Amino acid sequence: MIKAGYEQFVEKIAKQAGLDREQIERRIDAKRAKLSGLISKEGAAQVVAAELGINFDKQKVKVSELLTGMRKVSVTAKILEAYPVRNFKKGDKEGKVATMLIADETASVRTVLWDIKHIKLVEDGVVSKGSVVEIKDASVREGELHLGSISSIDISKENIDAVKTAEILQEKILADIKQNDRARVRATVVQVFEPRFFAVCPECSMRLTQEGNRFICSKHNAVAPTNRAILTAVIDDGTENIRAVFFSDSLCKLISIKEGEIEMLKDANFFLQKKNELLGKEIWLDGRARTNKLFGNPEFVVSDVSEINIEELIAKLEK
Repeated sequence: MIKAGYEQFVEKIAKQAGLDREQIERRIDAKRAKLSGLISKEGAAQVVAAELGINFDKQKVKVSELLTGMRKVSVTAKILEAYPVRNFKKGDKEGKVATMLIADETASVRTVLWDIKHIKLVEDGVVSKGSVVEIKDASVREGELHLGSISSIDISKENIDAVKTAEILQEKILADIKQNDRARVRATVVQVFEPRFFAVCPECSMRLTQEGNRFICSKHNAVAPTNRAILTAVIDDGTENIRAVFFSDSLCKLISIKEGEIEMLKDANFFLQKKNELLGKEIWLDGRARTNKLFGNPEFVVSDVSEINIEELIAKLEK
C-alpha cells in the first residue's frame, strides 16, 4: 500500500530536521490545537516545516509525495490520458484549460494546464497520451497538479513503463469535505434512488440529442447510441450525510455488474434487489465534492468504489 501524501510529507520534514516522526507529529498537533483546529493537518505540517526552516520548493518528487500547498515542485511522469481542451468564460474573461492524468511508478494525479503555450502543446499533439513529460515549477491545489505561466512541461528522455493508476487521495470525514475537494471517504449507503439513463456517442462519449428516431452527436453527426446510466444515493459516515453521484464506471463497481449490463437496471425487480443489497452497506468511495448546479446542494461525485478490508481497517485503527 502506498503511503498517503501527508505521511510521506511528515517523514520528509522529520528527515530534514533531524527529528523523530513522533516529535513532528506532536508539533503538528500543537499547532492545530493553538489554532483551535481551524487548520488541516496538512496545513499545520506546512507551517511546522516553515518554522523549522525547511522549504520543499524546487524539489523533484514522486507523484505519491505531492501534497496540497506545495509550490514549484517538479515531477517526471507518463501521460495516461490527455482530455480535450475546454473553453471557459468567467465574467468578461475567456480562456482555455487542458487537463491530463499523469502517473509514475508510485501513483497518478490529475494535472491542469492554464498557460496557452502549454495548452498548444496538447492541441498540436506534441504532448499526448503515452508521452513521458518533465514538469517543473508546478503547484499542488486540492490534490491536483497545476501548471501556470512560470511552469514548464517538456518531453522527457526517461522511460516509465510500470505506472500506478491509483490516485493518492486524502481520507476525510464527510463533515470536513469542502467544495472541489478530492478525497477518500468511508461511509454507509442509507438511501438509493432509481437510476436515470441517457445516450452517448460511441466515438467521443459526448451526450447525444435525439431528433425523431435519430441520435445526433455534435462532432460525429448521426450515430448508433451507447447507453449510459447515472445513479444517486445518500451516504452517511456518522459526521454528516451527502448525496453521492455514480456514473457508469463507478455505478458498475457499486452494484457489481459489467458495463454492458447497465440496462439490466431498467428491470424493476433487479434494481430492487441491488438496492436492498446496498442499503446499510459500508464502503470506500473516492471522488470529488461539488455543488449541484440545479439545486445548489453539495454532492460527492464518485470515481471509484472499493470494499472495506476489515483486517486492514482494524490494523490501521490499532496503529
